[in-house]
Amino acid sequence: MTHITHHASKMCRIGLAMADMTKDRILEAATAIIRDAGPEGLTVEAAADMAGVSRKTVYNHFDGKFALIDGAAAAWTSRTLVLLQQIADDGSLPFVEKLNAIVERGYAELRNGGRMLGGKGGAAGPGFPKSLKATFRGFIESIVSDAVDEGIVRREFDVPRLTFAIVNIVGGLTVLDGLEDEPFSKVDILKDSLKALVGGILTPEGALAMRGSPLFE
Repeated sequence: MTHITHHASKMCRIGLAMADMTKDRILEAATAIIRDAGPEGLTVEAAADMAGVSRKTVYNHFDGKFALIDGAAAAWTSRTLVLLQQIADDGSLPFVEKLNAIVERGYAELRNGGRMLGGKGGAAGPGFPKSLKATFRGFIESIVSDAVDEGIVRREFDVPRLTFAIVNIVGGLTVLDGLEDEPFSKVDILKDSLKALVGGILTPEGALAMRGSPLFE
């Protein structure tokens, strides 16, 4: 590689890194807006202003508002999955403690996420990256599989089918409307749904071990 070629390659890498930083800043701005005002409150102009860039720069990275919503939802979900996976990878925790920690942190992230579950973004959204859907499904499947192996969940339940049932519950929240005037939130509905599902699949030993779990609060 000549000196000129090496220099050009280095400058290209720097340019790509700067573009990624700009995109991340735009996504952070979009996430903050959606968290506070919901997807309907997000505009390209608002995201550009908060990120300190021009509208043209936003359009260089995203086709428009809905692509921005999908991107923000995917980025937020990815960050949340990383946090939950760190707990799952903690070999010092017994399984039930680990599961409870994952549930507690997951609910906290959903509450802090505010209105990120609204709009078309999310695990069921058409613009959600397939790779992230697969990561989410794989994360859930590993927990379900471990729960079966630990004797928490009855072996009569097929792990892949049960995984899709849970993924369907979580994903369904993203397309759930009409809660504006209700005294409960999507997170409340998720908690009720998982409580009902998990309560019906536990072994007697699992039911005893899961007493006091945030799943049943």
